[in-house]
Amino acid sequence: MKLVLAILLAANALAPSALLAPSAILGSPAKYERKNVTVLGIVQGIAMRAIPGGVITQFALCDSRCINVVEFSKPNFYVGQSLTIAGIFHQIFSNGVIQARNTVVVTAPLP
Repeated sequence: MKLVLAILLAANALAPSALLAPSAILGSPAKYERKNVTVLGIVQGIAMRAIPGGVITQFALCDSRCINVVEFSKPNFYVGQSLTIAGIFHQIFSNGVIQARNTVVVTAPLP
């Protein structure tokens, strides 16, 4: 898994907006607090919950370390898939339904 992710990050290193690995964010979480981030990792552990008006999805996005991801829609990905997400990083996130540390709240789905 680490080798696949390293290859994907290397292939995207020249992209206009820098992609981050989960371990890069977790290495300096204060640096990214409440900042927009674009993260590439491997999906692990998807959980969905019904909420009034929709669904909230929580999953782990990993390389050698994992961050939590919260998305307010049904997932269109699967465990083991390489995924790029964009959102706002929070060292501590709470919205009444989910409470988590080191979380990216997705602001827009990426193709």
